[in-house]
Amino acid sequence: MIRPKETEAQRPADLLDELDSPDWKRAGSTTTGSRIGRSATRVHSPAPANTTVLDHLSACDGEVADFIAKARSAPAPAPEPGQPGRAAVYDRARIQAEHLGMDWPAYLAAMEWRHAAASALLMGDTDVIRRESCPSCRTWGLIWVETHKAAMCVNRYCAERGQPTMWTLAQLAAERSGRRLQQIAN
Repeated sequence: MIRPKETEAQRPADLLDELDSPDWKRAGSTTTGSRIGRSATRVHSPAPANTTVLDHLSACDGEVADFIAKARSAPAPAPEPGQPGRAAVYDRARIQAEHLGMDWPAYLAAMEWRHAAASALLMGDTDVIRRESCPSCRTWGLIWVETHKAAMCVNRYCAERGQPTMWTLAQLAAERSGRRLQQIAN
């Protein structure tokens, strides 16, 4: 199977820090939903900030904080003084996941990929989905469908076999981390 050319993947902390800039927080900085068709007349003015970006930043930061709170039993060194905030938090979570063992590193890898993919999609980079193979047919036919907030496989043979053709980011992340564990075991 031929893998598409993979560019250097950005870390989720870098993408979240980029989203945390005033340019991305400004109202109208991301395109969400379909602009085709009629809509109701607005009664109130839109929010002065992009609430989609603010909600995404809050959700990602909260999920990593929850992960660290659950993994407090593992000893972790203090963060290095020169590291920026989010990168240090992800590094601490990675260290604690390795100390805990079992499924924690796989869970953290899936969470990091999901955060990075969601951040890239908010910034308009749909190539992050094209780099993943379809969990059903293992072909490189995934595309991002903004209206459904899911990836869809465009391979017609995938649909003919009765396999699911739509995948959420959480499903892709779980499949991706499961595949990685399978490759390590072989």
